[in-house]
Amino acid sequence: MAAGRSGRAALILAGLAALLVATGAVVLLVAQGRCTDVPLWSSDEKYAELQELAKRYRESDREIDGRCVSVNVSIHGSRATSDELAEAAAAPWGADDQPVVWTPSSSIWIERLRAAVKERPGLRVRGVSTAPSLATSPVVIAMPRPMAEALGWPNTPVGWRDILSLARDPRGWGARGHPEWGRFKLGKTNPEESTTGLLSTISTAAALVGGGEALTPQALPKIAGDMRALEQAAIHYGRYVETFIGNLYQADQEGTALAYISAIALEEKVVLDYNRGIILDNPPRRDAPPRQKLAAIFPSDGTIVSDNPALIVDAAWVTDTQRAAATDFIQYIQENNQVLLDAGFRGGEGDPGQIHRPENGTLTRPEYRLVRTPDIRTTEAVRQLWAQNRRRANVLLVIDVSGSMSKPVGDTGRTRLELAKGAAGLIPQRLAADDRIALWEFSSEVGRDDARPWRDLVRLGPVAATAADFGGKIGALQPIGGTALYATVRAAVGATGDRYDPTRINAVILLSDGRNEYPADDDLGRLVDDLRQAGPDRTVPVFTIAYGEEADAKTLTDISRASRGSSYNATDAVSINDIMLDVLSNF
Repeated sequence: MAAGRSGRAALILAGLAALLVATGAVVLLVAQGRCTDVPLWSSDEKYAELQELAKRYRESDREIDGRCVSVNVSIHGSRATSDELAEAAAAPWGADDQPVVWTPSSSIWIERLRAAVKERPGLRVRGVSTAPSLATSPVVIAMPRPMAEALGWPNTPVGWRDILSLARDPRGWGARGHPEWGRFKLGKTNPEESTTGLLSTISTAAALVGGGEALTPQALPKIAGDMRALEQAAIHYGRYVETFIGNLYQADQEGTALAYISAIALEEKVVLDYNRGIILDNPPRRDAPPRQKLAAIFPSDGTIVSDNPALIVDAAWVTDTQRAAATDFIQYIQENNQVLLDAGFRGGEGDPGQIHRPENGTLTRPEYRLVRTPDIRTTEAVRQLWAQNRRRANVLLVIDVSGSMSKPVGDTGRTRLELAKGAAGLIPQRLAADDRIALWEFSSEVGRDDARPWRDLVRLGPVAATAADFGGKIGALQPIGGTALYATVRAAVGATGDRYDPTRINAVILLSDGRNEYPADDDLGRLVDDLRQAGPDRTVPVFTIAYGEEADAKTLTDISRASRGSSYNATDAVSINDIMLDVLSNF
């Protein structure tokens, strides 16, 4: 299940609970004020390794100012932390709520923070030179191995321009002698939200303009057409690579990995994890290694390396003792970086670990053009270029209006449906004017006049033309009846497939707070089988939202996986706005 904030919080709490059990004595000392507490906020891909290093550090009996040190690692998204720290600069939080060390996946987020707080008092970011790299991981083009070999991997250099050529060719993989693989299909996270998505977009832009040295805001307009052509291959976007990894593994188990996707922009470390059966999820899980392994292509015409910097936050809530302890822990990580190398990261100069071998899906010492992290002005210009040229979407929102949606939510003074209406209102705000949206409502009572448990409220049309009607129809929704889940999913996917536009992302967003209560269609197995039967080039992903504590989250997850979409957990109904923003990152 793709992680919203509630899911991420659960992962953090679970990890910390295990930490407390394993180190009860040290925790007791912290509680008694005898240890220095160092909160460390990390991006998710190195969470497990930093937890292990924090544990070893505590057990090493190192002290600062005569006190033991407890480093508490928790997961925080890189962009979200950059934004939150910028806000903290304007209105500082209490010390108990703040990080002492922040290690995002890339220095690009530290540069973003520096730009945001440049004129603000209270928080100072001294520069990347004060944030040493803990480990590196190049952004690669990850492809199922047979597809990579069809392009000449591991002996022939492959670059972004080769991928662009393949994406542009109407023959798709037929141009490489494999028409059975269909068109070229790209998995890529949203550069507005995701480090990997942003770094791969910067790398692509650098390759298209002729190299990182030529990458300037002034150079970008001339590559808009090439960027648009490449983005046309995207099956959808998203905030987290977990969606693509989970769907690829599911397809692999069904024997359809090559039909699902051609390439995913990933960090090399994620490729190595996947090939070992470490599947990114919430939390990550170990499974049998996939039958169809991935190969990491290092783009010969340029890519950026995630440098995983460690920044000691320079703010009023950080004490001198915490700063000294944080400095010592960072030094300890550098002295014991074999833990990170063994996990699939590289050293600061790109030096490999034993795992970096072709049989594991990567190259020991790959050759590629390194793209330096650009300044914040260029980064923002690349992000804007992507927003202008990303693949547009046809999105059908399907809202459960069964009677349970009238239930009040905590002490908010509002019902589930009222909160859901507010979240639905974000859709026309967040999509582009030329994206297209439609709206259905469903319950066992909604369509009784024509024997259908759903009603078409807003016909598919451009956001610019339909936003007012969309908002009005959302505002008029009323709760009634039971949940006709299976019949509505089947109909929504069918209707979207009937008007399928191959130039757009064609998708369904479905929000439900209950389980199927419609006897006329109560066969989940048949529904899942039907969803899996869609042709690989005409897939309609369903992005489901399990809403409220009574939602059938497992069934909604099954529906999303079968349709190659993603499921989101809003069982805490108060979180629905944040979850809807996560969902909208797919477009």
